[in-house]
Amino acid sequence: MNRNVYLYQLLATEVKKLIVSINPVWEINRCYKKVFGGMLPDLENPKNLIEKIYWMELHADTSLWSNCADKYRMREYVLGCGLGEYLPKLLAHWDKADDMDFSDLPDEFILKTNNGCGTCYVVKDKRTENISNVKKQFRRWMRLNREGYSNAQLHYLPIKPCIIAEELLHPSEEDKRISPSSLIDYKIWCFSGKPVCILVTYDRKGGIHYVDMYDTEWNRKDDCLNKQRAKFRDTPIPKPACLQQMVEMASVLSKPFPEVRVDFYVVNDSPVIGELTFSTGYGNYTLEMYDYLGSFIDLSKVKRIR
Repeated sequence: MNRNVYLYQLLATEVKKLIVSINPVWEINRCYKKVFGGMLPDLENPKNLIEKIYWMELHADTSLWSNCADKYRMREYVLGCGLGEYLPKLLAHWDKADDMDFSDLPDEFILKTNNGCGTCYVVKDKRTENISNVKKQFRRWMRLNREGYSNAQLHYLPIKPCIIAEELLHPSEEDKRISPSSLIDYKIWCFSGKPVCILVTYDRKGGIHYVDMYDTEWNRKDDCLNKQRAKFRDTPIPKPACLQQMVEMASVLSKPFPEVRVDFYVVNDSPVIGELTFSTGYGNYTLEMYDYLGSFIDLSKVKRIR
């Protein structure tokens, strides 16, 4: 990361931190207007998906969201659901970047912060890596700690930052042809244990990725996507062999939550649990799709605590 870019991001984070600490609704309004063409969210009588997520961020107990959005501590939740065998292998965990040590790790692995988006670093051969530079990058990422303040994703704020090393997953040859730059992500939107639709993201490179949408039977629903904003290709994604298994696992993992997106990879035709995501979808869908997804959240069943 360029030093000037880092300093700008650090300043922007501090500004958002101040704004959110005074009144998070200011940041909510800013982000919502950007996505929905200048409209403000209705936080008194929320209707669509994003309005209801924000209502819960402001008023509900999101402590379990925090635990499960934490890429390290969510493992305990997944184990408790009896699905620990589907997690990628955890190789190491450090509370500080300066504690990172590659000596006991395999030649290849992936490094992640537990509370970030895109804060990943792939090590393909540790013998050629400059660990000092890697530590420097992670010191910056951990200091930024932007997710809780960016878009007012308040459930990120209680997460204690750390760094994890996991096994590096490899796609099949067929998946490489579809998505040469990254693994394919299968992101299953669920509401109180009911899987509804699957957002597919693939071919990530340089901050750009492509998306597609399917129902749980793998019927294509690309008309739900905002193709003016989202990157889209006409060629459909092949149905994964383990689709039914992923849908069943997503149902188990999502039961306690009014809404959550359960994200998977597929390796050797078997699902691998990536993460649980509670605030997402800004701008990828049509207005009708936001309303449709929002209709599955019954806020009358959500206890208001603040």
